[in-house]
Amino acid sequence: MRFAGMALDGGNYVNAAKNAGGSMDSILAKNSPNYAALSNTASAGQSQQKVAGMEAQAMVQNAGINSLASAQQGAFGAQATIAQGEANADAIQAEGMSSMIGSIGGGLMGAFKPKTSKTSFGSLGPSNFDLNKNFW
Repeated sequence: MRFAGMALDGGNYVNAAKNAGGSMDSILAKNSPNYAALSNTASAGQSQQKVAGMEAQAMVQNAGINSLASAQQGAFGAQATIAQGEANADAIQAEGMSSMIGSIGGGLMGAFKPKTSKTSFGSLGPSNFDLNKNFW
């Protein structure tokens, strides 16, 4: 029971604190935390953290939008390439058809064209032309 005597002597400590009075308040005022400054610092830190979070979220959303835009741009580019290829194929097909029709037409014209040979006058004329016959 070594400390039993100290417990009875506790009043001395209380009296010493009472007698210190103003000096105790000034010591506590100098050494106590500035709660207003701590609160302001904490609020500023929380605000910066929220702003950084919103900026990060905006960057992620912008990256998503840009990736969708790039994908759509690629799809439109592919569609344009396909349409251009189809247009080129149609133009080549039309050119081939025109050439074919021209060749057929030329062949038909040649088939119905009268054959020419030299007449007795030395000029070209129909091969069945006979000078001895009267045509009118």
